[in-house]
Amino acid sequence: MFKDIVIFSSIVMISFVSTNVKGQIASSGWKEEDRIYSKVFDAPLSGKQLRKGTTLYQVTSQKPTVLALIFTRCTGVCNPFLLELKENIELRTNEKNFNILVMSFDPRDTEKDLDDLAMRFGLSEDKRWEFAVTDSIRSLVQSIGFKPVWDSLRQQYDHDALLIGINSEGYITKKLIGIRNNADLGLLLASIQDSFTPTYRMANPNMLFSCFNYDAKTGKNTPGLGLIFVALPALIAMVIVLSVNFFVRVNRI
Repeated sequence: MFKDIVIFSSIVMISFVSTNVKGQIASSGWKEEDRIYSKVFDAPLSGKQLRKGTTLYQVTSQKPTVLALIFTRCTGVCNPFLLELKENIELRTNEKNFNILVMSFDPRDTEKDLDDLAMRFGLSEDKRWEFAVTDSIRSLVQSIGFKPVWDSLRQQYDHDALLIGINSEGYITKKLIGIRNNADLGLLLASIQDSFTPTYRMANPNMLFSCFNYDAKTGKNTPGLGLIFVALPALIAMVIVLSVNFFVRVNRI
């Protein structure tokens, strides 16, 4: 009985730690936490609604930006990804203080390809949406940590759906991997507008009791003092069980 209690308690503790350390992980193995609070590359942009010479920082400095990375020849996730994003944005009719920038990571895509995509989705006249290409896409995706893989047999990229939140200073504040719901989008929008969110808090040496400490330079989480307090009830329970077992054995002798 005693061994069963100890084993059960250990399993609970291990499960708790592993659940809280891991974030959403892409099929390629990279995580939503990668490159958070690092600056995105200031790529030159070309698009229908953009002036010549506009850069990404100029767009984000006007309004915090939600960046969606797609390619127009995609036969997989890109179209349902954009459709879901459009539907979620339409639910936020009263929110105007952000941009949605849709960019292609495929060097073959042209400005016209992105214009045609905007028309297909009925977004070419929506001022909140901008569709653009860049001649510095490699530098941009590297700064984000995005790694689409080219499949020469299918002539397609193997990639995950990805939304990136960028604040007005050009810093990545949050990522969403996969097709996500409106609540997740709300957290991303809050992060780019410097509002409090329960995830991805800015690293702060005064946050002594956080469960995990995120290092923006390495992209890794390390256990914090708060984890001790969270685990304390389980540890106390184990001590009580051990103590009771000890006294029972002593009294039997």
